[in-house]
Amino acid sequence: CWNTVYHSNEGFECQITLRDEDEERLAQRASEVMESIASSGGVPARRKGFEASNTTFEKSGASEQTSSKKRNKTYIDEDGMRCCNKRLKDGTICGNPVVEREGKYGPFWSCSNYREHAV
Repeated sequence: CWNTVYHSNEGFECQITLRDEDEERLAQRASEVMESIASSGGVPARRKGFEASNTTFEKSGASEQTSSKKRNKTYIDEDGMRCCNKRLKDGTICGNPVVEREGKYGPFWSCSNYREHAV
């Protein structure tokens, strides 16, 4: 079984699943499908919690960052302040001081700059 999720050039999220008892044939079909998706302008989907496989679309130009370890949401700076370690929409790290708050599902770190965080 082979499965991939991607965004079409129209902006739709698409999922394709291929099944074949012959693994070599399945790999060949998957390669053909990836080439077809890339030539039509499709790009790999990035979902929260979805780990991208080692295969990427060759012609899409999208850079996949597969990291084995996740970043911490906060860090303690040189002055001892806990700061936000989330990435902003412009690609930089937030760095604003955070405050611990109690939410519906327990304690969390609240950042005053949360509107600028990348999703």
